Parts: sequence; structure tokens; C-alpha cells
Amino acid sequence: MCFTGGGTLGHVYPALAVHQELSSSESYSGFWIGRNDPTERRIVEEANLDFYSIPSGKLRRYPSLRTVTDGFKVLGAIGFAYRILKRRKPDLLFSKGGFVSVPPVIAAHLLKIPVISHESDISPGLATRINARFSDLICVPFAEGFDRLGREKLRVTGNPVRKDLLEAKQKPFALAQDALPLLLVLGGSGGSAAINALIEKTLDELLTICSVYHQVGANAPLPSLRPNYTAVEFIGDELAALLHRADLVVSRSGAGVLEELKLFAKASILLPLGRKTSRGEQEANARHLEAKGAAVVLYEPVDPDAFVCMVRSLIDDPLRREALARTMGSLGDGSAARRIGEIILGWRNA
Repeated sequence: MCFTGGGTLGHVYPALAVHQELSSSESYSGFWIGRNDPTERRIVEEANLDFYSIPSGKLRRYPSLRTVTDGFKVLGAIGFAYRILKRRKPDLLFSKGGFVSVPPVIAAHLLKIPVISHESDISPGLATRINARFSDLICVPFAEGFDRLGREKLRVTGNPVRKDLLEAKQKPFALAQDALPLLLVLGGSGGSAAINALIEKTLDELLTICSVYHQVGANAPLPSLRPNYTAVEFIGDELAALLHRADLVVSRSGAGVLEELKLFAKASILLPLGRKTSRGEQEANARHLEAKGAAVVLYEPVDPDAFVCMVRSLIDDPLRREALARTMGSLGDGSAARRIGEIILGWRNA
């Protein structure tokens, strides 16, 4: 079968979770069609999937002259994907979304290859709304909010989490006895310039409260290291250990990282991307958790003093942190990849 998706690792990792689930089936083999991104290629190939890159224009929700030229790129990408699919002859295509997924989904439809799509967020993005027209089934995280995609196509599965994190969650983990609580700062797979700037402005005060482990992103300069402060470009295999250890997490609110926070039941301060730089899906994800009492949310623009005050109040209040963590943990069960795998195998065997 074929996987497609990309744009952030939030599109890649959940699809790889499904790949890991299917790998135990003797009849299964897979490959990936994605964008020309070295990090995404490396991670996919490390999961033992062949990776084919295609050009693709960005899908925009606002008027832009680049939409015209990118429209031609999308048409060209459909042709690239069509030739790859015709040569590899997959029996099914699984789309995890992102703008790069649209051409392979359309090409699969033209070749009469069944398509199953997955949406992670609380509402469908533009790519998912386009892909829904050409998909046989659409897996979604919640029962509500997706009727316009076609209720007869919907399957409620939740959001997949990587097998290594699921296994790490179940293993006993010896926590280091540090003098200070640990604040883990995540800006998404690509980092966040806004979160990096916020941490830079508030670091002196934060380090009087806690130690800080900060993922800055691959394209961001690494700040100078200081006592009780660690900055890295990207958190890889050590993520599970850090999630076990962290007393409090500061994070964007993309669906992928939220599922990991649910799995590890972490008290969190969410800083969602605002509507100036997104369609608002992160704000919607965050409001959903805020309403359930599972997280604290600070909306853009975030005031540095308010941020420090919130970190301090949560670090100083273990009972509130415990309540947030308990509620967050109650919202995830880690079985979405298995459910999606069963749907895929059922469709292939039908």
C-alpha cells in the first residue's frame, strides 16, 4: 500500500504509527509519496519505507498571485504521483493530510485505487476537505464536527501514536531526582519562533522556578547553554524519557503532540498558533481541552509576565498539576493505530 502526507512531522508520525501496526501482517508492504523535505525523507526511510518525493504547490485560503503558479505545480504533482502509483500498483492509499497529499489522492482516484484518509484536528483542514471528495473512508478523531465530509464515509478512530512511545509509556522509568522541577518546551517539529522568543524573554525568571529543556527547531539558532537550561534543535528518541520526567509541558497544540501529552498524562500550558498564521485549528484543539479542564491555554499574543506567572502558579501547585494531568490522560487510549490498521486490513481483504 501507499502512504502520503507531509508538511510537518505531525502528518508523518501518525501515518508511521499505522505503518508499524500493519507491519506484523505477512501480506503487507508499503511505500511513501511526500514532499522533498530531507527530515521527512529520513524519518520515513528509517521506518523501512521507500520514499518518493513530488513537487506540490501550497493550498492557500487567501487570495495570492502565487496560487496561480502553484496551481500548475499541483497539476504537475498529480502527474508525478500518477506515474509512481501506476508503476508500484498499491492496493490502497492512506492519506495523512497536508497539502502534498492532495495530488496522490487525486491520482489514486483516477487509477481506481481505494483511498482512506485521516484527519487529526478537531475540524477538517482544506487538504482533508479536498481529499474527502476522492476518499472511500475518512478516519476522524471525534464523532462530532465532520458531517460535511459525508457521514457515511466517517469512521471514528482517534489519533495514532507511534509504537515506540506506546511501548515506552508501559515500561518502568527511573526518574532522576533533580533539585528543580523540569519544564519541557515543545514548539512542534519545526520549532516555533514565537515560543523561542518568549522563552528568551523569560528565561532568567523561569530558571529561578525550574530547569528548562527547550526544543528550538531545526532552523533556529541554538541559544547559549546555561545552568539548568538545555536547548536542542530536535527531540528524537529521548522524547519518551523527557515526557516521563517533565513536571510541566509548554507546547503548541497540534493534534499530534496533544495525543502524546494525553498518552503520558502531562500537565500542560498550550500556546496555540493564532488565526493570523493558521486556519485556527490549533486554537480549536486547545479550546476543546481547556473546556474539559485538561490544559491551561494562553492565546496569542502571549504576555511574558502572564506566562511566567502561569508557570510559577502551576509549579507551585502540585495538586492542580495532578488534576490537569489526570484529565489529559483520560482523553487518550493509544489504540487509534490499531483501529485504523483493522479498517485498512478489512478493506483490503473485502
